[in-house]
Amino acid sequence: MEIIKKVVVKQILTEESRDKLKEQFLSRQYQITKELKQLEFVLHKKMKENQSASYQKSLKESFNKEVARRKDRLRQLELKLGQLDELDLGAELREGTIQMIEQVEEGDNWEEIMKGTEIVIKDGVVYELRHGGMQDD
Repeated sequence: MEIIKKVVVKQILTEESRDKLKEQFLSRQYQITKELKQLEFVLHKKMKENQSASYQKSLKESFNKEVARRKDRLRQLELKLGQLDELDLGAELREGTIQMIEQVEEGDNWEEIMKGTEIVIKDGVVYELRHGGMQDD
């Protein structure tokens, strides 16, 4: 029988991966900043249209929520950029999780099967496969 289990993916920080991550973060910052400007433009345009006061209030509230979400993302990206500069080369960064198919047969040790598996990446290449760590949810 086959089951699906989560596998943690980590990346070893190198100069190359640090540069790529910075580039990704800066690109996201630029995109979010563009979205904020677009939201402001659309809001001003909509507010000039003759609409009821309740509609304008509702519209402004929804725009403010969207602006707040994007500003929060910008703050998170700024924090990540700052942390990235402080990390030592060789540090392991959690990239996320993926799903893996695991073969299970009668008599297998369930605890061993469910122990965490990690895939460690270094400069885009699988560097290490680790079995038996703690399983993250």
